[in-house]
Amino acid sequence: MAIACAGYQLASTPGHHRLTFEAARLALGASAARPLDFFEACRRKRNVIDYDHASVATHTEAEEIVAEANDFFELVEHWIAANHPKLNP
Repeated sequence: MAIACAGYQLASTPGHHRLTFEAARLALGASAARPLDFFEACRRKRNVIDYDHASVATHTEAEEIVAEANDFFELVEHWIAANHPKLNP
């Protein structure tokens, strides 16, 4: 939602996950750097898992990404409320 609010639109093309993180960084600014770096690392690990079945994500890693996603959701909600109040329900 933050990407769309900032005027960006992404197509579902090769590399769109990486571009999503780059667009979110441009839209949200420095406050989103840490979680976006974390999600980028998770994306790279997922790619390794997709192509190298010897690697797996642990239960702890899954819990960590869920917690990080919830925190990021709140960050985006606050950003929308502050920067696009007409879109905030």
